[in-house]
Amino acid sequence: MNSTKMTITDPVYGSIPLSELQLELIQTVEVQRLNAIHQLGMTYQVYPSAHSMRFAHALGVSHLADRMGRQLILENEKLGIDSKSKDAFYKLVVASGLLHDVCHTPWSHTLEPLLLEVTGKDHMQLTGELLTGKLIWPIKGAGHIPDILTRYRISPDDVSLMISKHYPGPRYLQQMIFGEVDADTLDYLCRDFLSTGVNFGHVDVDRLIQTMVVRPDRLYFREKGLQAVRDFLNARIEMYSAVYLHKKTRIADLMFLRAARKSTVEDGQFGDFWSMTDDEFLSLLLNNAKSDYVRDIAWRLKYRQDLFKRVFHLEAGSVNNDDRRLLDVLSGSARSPGEISAILEKKIGSQCEIPNGYIIVDLVSAATDLSESRFKELDIMFIDKSDRPIALSQMDKPFAEYIRHAQPSRSLLSVYTPEIYRSRCIDQLPRIFSTIKNEGTGY
Repeated sequence: MNSTKMTITDPVYGSIPLSELQLELIQTVEVQRLNAIHQLGMTYQVYPSAHSMRFAHALGVSHLADRMGRQLILENEKLGIDSKSKDAFYKLVVASGLLHDVCHTPWSHTLEPLLLEVTGKDHMQLTGELLTGKLIWPIKGAGHIPDILTRYRISPDDVSLMISKHYPGPRYLQQMIFGEVDADTLDYLCRDFLSTGVNFGHVDVDRLIQTMVVRPDRLYFREKGLQAVRDFLNARIEMYSAVYLHKKTRIADLMFLRAARKSTVEDGQFGDFWSMTDDEFLSLLLNNAKSDYVRDIAWRLKYRQDLFKRVFHLEAGSVNNDDRRLLDVLSGSARSPGEISAILEKKIGSQCEIPNGYIIVDLVSAATDLSESRFKELDIMFIDKSDRPIALSQMDKPFAEYIRHAQPSRSLLSVYTPEIYRSRCIDQLPRIFSTIKNEGTGY
């Protein structure tokens, strides 16, 4: 175990002590790049104070992993492993927490779909390659992380597997970083509460960690931690609904994604966008893109001028039979949400005489179902005073059912366009959607 080398003041946790291992890792150019990547992407377009950076999140996750590691590994007399193994496991979770987001694209999750399209990999897969030396970031001074890990007797392969959620060792180690109630989610919820200024939701990090226990098979909570777990799950749903999937956040994210895709995929520019910082990429789109459309969208986003407006919306709980018929036709086509959106955008743009790229169709709930399956996975376990395992569904069945069926977004179908085209869409969309309902899956 490494002694404290430096202390950093953090707005969420106060003082964060850093070990020599953490200090060496945060001094690498790959980790320092996260100081120029927004934690919440384009969310500041809605919440002006949402300018926290990925670097702070990485520190926070490593700090929580450190706290969990000390309590559940280093100070756990019942773990049944020797001190050398304890120290190795502890350093593994601390390093994994710090490095888990090191390959995030500019603007964080906003451009993740583009990264997948261009490279065939998500940011966690790229992180795994960087940590094992298969990928060297195209920045001066990059490439030292594998050597640092090896010098501290941490396997780069193990950190890579931990971050990709395929770690073959004790399950409780994986759960500390990416699990049901993990260091990653705990930090981003607390940090995002603070940076957005929202005043709902509560996550009692101290209580959650204090009531965590480890058994040979996995991580559990003591019964007295039930309320803290309930608060955590409620807060996660509320943040997705009110912040991460806010309609204006979705509009800004999708505008940026369309412009970035046009420039990188269709026009063949900026193929290494994934290694840039936020301002580097946005400025390139604004000043150097071949496409007038891309430069226009970049200008709108950078200076928050004439962002698209929502001109049509269907929301769960308020759809009538005609709305349901439309949704059934769209979902019955066996196409992906992205394919459905592209077809609708082309049809609407053509019939409303709106230029390419200035209509966005957003099937947010369908897209969320694919990317946020964790909302339906409630593998949270407790132990009673006799050390018997109890599932959350047994501890509180009504609450478990509520959370399992709760939707991170109630939006089913939205259409966005600039203000200048609003009236055309409002006039034409009822007819267009009526035709689609009558045509069936061949729309």
